[in-house]
Amino acid sequence: MDDTPQPQLGAVLRRARVHLDLTQEQVARAVGFAPEVYGRVERGDMLPSVPKLWQLCVTLRLSADVLLSLKPREPSSPEKPTADEPAESPELRRLIMLVCELPPDRFRLFRILVRAITHPDEECGR
Repeated sequence: MDDTPQPQLGAVLRRARVHLDLTQEQVARAVGFAPEVYGRVERGDMLPSVPKLWQLCVTLRLSADVLLSLKPREPSSPEKPTADEPAESPELRRLIMLVCELPPDRFRLFRILVRAITHPDEECGR
């Protein structure tokens, strides 16, 4: 393994982010980075902490093996959805990212709204 993993790590992160049609700012907010800091990680100028690496794996749907280039796989691409997990549109991924950023009180309101839309009979007392 290379003694300086930053450039490879940054390249894998960028490919995964572009594949998911996300901006650097969206990924940065999702993992708790300032956008400038995430840009430095993608450029290979710095390595994130282990907890941030884990959050990047979750956010970008990457296995740690792929992110850290620990074993050969298909060219560093994000994991594909399984047969029982449909592929998400870029719009749906953006909505998910925005919902995840909602403060608790607004998230509760969002859940009530979704429940009212998906189960209108329950909300009207029918």
